[in-house]
Amino acid sequence: MDRISELPEVVLQYILSFLPIKQVVQSTVLSTRWKHIWTTFPNLVFDETYFDETLWSTKNKKNLEVQKKIKALFNFVEKTLQSHRRQRLHINKFLFHCTARKKSISYVETFDRWIGFVVDSDVEELNLAFGFFGKDYILPQRVLVAKSLTVLILFKCKLESTCGDIYLPSLKKLSLCDVDADDQIFQNLIAGCPVIESMMFIACKGIKSIKASNVPKVMAITLKSNALESLELEAFNLYYLSMQQVSIGSGFNLLHCKNLRLLSLCVVYISEEWLNNNLPGLALLEKFELKICFELKTIKISNHHLKSLDLDRCSYLTEVEIDAPKLSTFIYYGTYRASISSNALALSQAIYNLRCLNVPDPTDVEKIEFLSKLSNSKLLELSVERAENAIIPKEFRETLPSPSYNVKHLMVSISKSFTRDEIGELVDSLLWISPLPDILSIECSNNSKPDFDQISLKMILLEHFIVLNHIMPSSLNFLVARMSSDFEAREVLEDAKKVSNEAQAKNSSDRIGKICLKVGKEMACAEDDFLS
Repeated sequence: MDRISELPEVVLQYILSFLPIKQVVQSTVLSTRWKHIWTTFPNLVFDETYFDETLWSTKNKKNLEVQKKIKALFNFVEKTLQSHRRQRLHINKFLFHCTARKKSISYVETFDRWIGFVVDSDVEELNLAFGFFGKDYILPQRVLVAKSLTVLILFKCKLESTCGDIYLPSLKKLSLCDVDADDQIFQNLIAGCPVIESMMFIACKGIKSIKASNVPKVMAITLKSNALESLELEAFNLYYLSMQQVSIGSGFNLLHCKNLRLLSLCVVYISEEWLNNNLPGLALLEKFELKICFELKTIKISNHHLKSLDLDRCSYLTEVEIDAPKLSTFIYYGTYRASISSNALALSQAIYNLRCLNVPDPTDVEKIEFLSKLSNSKLLELSVERAENAIIPKEFRETLPSPSYNVKHLMVSISKSFTRDEIGELVDSLLWISPLPDILSIECSNNSKPDFDQISLKMILLEHFIVLNHIMPSSLNFLVARMSSDFEAREVLEDAKKVSNEAQAKNSSDRIGKICLKVGKEMACAEDDFLS
């Protein structure tokens, strides 16, 4: 017998838990021991790797071979559950994802029976996803009173409670996506989960309000694409709240969420009045994300615990006032004509996105003014569509002071192609923006195709660091997703070594420590052996 087979049964089951169900079954051919392990396996996962979505396509509806395969797959699930039931085995996890496109009485009866089996087996984690017919599939009532459930995940089904009883005393995680029920059932469901820790409602039909007053242990709530009219939370331990694609009105009350640390609002209709009424009460908030908000013109943030602020594509924003002495990360992607006032920000990271949608590109003066507000950042990242977006004209560079003199790591991310001339101008502009960075990084996305097959890295570095008398950063990173086949990593490495040696020979005071270049997945590094 092999050594693996000699391991304790609980260890073997743990190993099998990482494999798709088909591979778990295939392991039974190894020995009778493995066959026994499978027949007592507590995690039953019948997902998309088991029920191939192509089985349910219209063209296979009358294909006898496909129909036989579907029947065989269903029979296997049936036999597996029957075997566990006969042995009175505990089922830890049951996951069943079936994307059947047409409702069938036989399917409904089969699913009801299987769900009954697993509930009787004291299942702890129940994850069910149904196909297009699921919008008419009514989840068996017994699921809503299962005492053993700790995790309940449902996709595309209906909830009904004729007797009105919903009680899940052990449930800690609830996730409902495209689930249909009336508003009262949703309220009863929340009220019937006294130890719930995480709730997620996505595109649920019928839900109009969420009132959570008896959920002392809830720590995370996610709401997306729901037609909510009100949200009343008395969740004193709530740590994370995310609302997406929601119209947030006066009926949304967060005043009792005193311990909230992370608040994320994305694709929302929101008013200044609501923010002014709710944000001041979130004194312990550490991270605030406001993305793609509509109508909001001004925002005032005063929070002495806030560490991260992300303002992303709030197109109508004209005034931002920040009073957050502990703020360490600031991400801004929006209109550059917005007035941003703040106390002295000693940021660890600032990300300035120059690819603003649906508004004119900022002028060079506006770029410089905005960069000056981020001058105390340790890491400054500029995200641009084209290299020219980050290039500051020479007349400004010769007459104005550098806006971000204290930045130690300057990084530029470029999404479109650039030329040899642009890379030269770009390097000059970056070293004007931040004259003495320890690290300078230029990153190209997968979509960009720099003209690297006609330029030598050696020439770029020599021209723009030595000939123009720039002090070289201690670490220079070129991160390039695509290069031509004849521009191999070893050639880059050789050029980097030559540049390092020539620069050292020219001026021993130049701070040249490390040159790193990433070509696809390969990293080539050249270090000066004679430098500390």
